[in-house]
Amino acid sequence: GTKGSIEGPYYVADAKTLPSKCELPMRDNEVGSKLVFEGQVRDLDGNGLDGATVELWHADDEGYYSHFAPHIPDGNLRGTIVTDGAGRFEITTIQPAPYQIPTDGPTGWFIEKAGGPSVAARAPAP
Repeated sequence: GTKGSIEGPYYVADAKTLPSKCELPMRDNEVGSKLVFEGQVRDLDGNGLDGATVELWHADDEGYYSHFAPHIPDGNLRGTIVTDGAGRFEITTIQPAPYQIPTDGPTGWFIEKAGGPSVAARAPAP
């Protein structure tokens, strides 16, 4: 089983509840490449979990999150998806803007300990 973790950045409670196969709420003119995210939520024995919830939220094509940028409608690109009888979900959305996670401090330490590139290897040459 997956251990619980903190809610990610820009989380907002009470996102719209959506069925297992859905499109995230978005503006009519939402810019970005189509992205379909699908998967299955399973129990420890590998059985699909009916009615599990998947919280999904992400930035738009320019890197802005709803509720945190005044020009983005509340609820844009956010949803609470309820899995089907086999624990499956299929969410259509757009590809969010890319961003680099910070590699200094504790995050850099975890990346390095997990076998990722060292902070020194990522530093620009003088």
